[in-house]
Amino acid sequence: MTNKIILYGKQRLYLDSLVSLLEQSEFQNTSTFQAFSHLENVENNIFEKDTVLFLNISGFNTGEICAYIEKLLRINKSLKIMIHSDLPDARIIKRVFDKGAKCYLWLNTSKNEFLEALRAVRAGNIYISEAAKNNLFNFICHADKMKSHSTNVELTGREREVLYLICEGLRSREIAEKLFISTHTVESHRRNIMLKLNINTINLLVKYALENNLVEH
Repeated sequence: MTNKIILYGKQRLYLDSLVSLLEQSEFQNTSTFQAFSHLENVENNIFEKDTVLFLNISGFNTGEICAYIEKLLRINKSLKIMIHSDLPDARIIKRVFDKGAKCYLWLNTSKNEFLEALRAVRAGNIYISEAAKNNLFNFICHADKMKSHSTNVELTGREREVLYLICEGLRSREIAEKLFISTHTVESHRRNIMLKLNINTINLLVKYALENNLVEH
């Protein structure tokens, strides 16, 4: 039975290289290929039941990619999503699988591993590259140790909600809409959180929150 393989990436040369690789593989006889550099085109072409989507998430933040996986699976719950990423954090790897992805590959993936992963996913299996697997394994093994280093700082319930959404990559306006509060209130909570933690940049705040289990993932 012929299935569909959809490829998404922002660079045309990248997509053309993947299509060329597939055309020289066994998938040439069993699959149809489509390559898109716009997400709207992806969403309009994933309705068929036996569809695999290879999604390059370079440029996405964690919150955006998790929300997008959920959106795609609402369109087609049987869609098999493969993630190609330059994000090495084990928490991100875990979260995309929690959201329903079937595969996680890093940008240094070889053409042979790409084809191996595609075979596995098309057969209904999960695939994770060796480097990502090791990172995830180490994260799980050290989870208890990480918990023991969690901070004793007291954050209010609302501050924890705001902090969680900051770590999801949402901006103040988006957080305000989600929590039904004003943007001014969001910014006030953010300032209070940063004062309590003695942190002065958002990047450091997110890093600290994740490393010290201040938010659940």
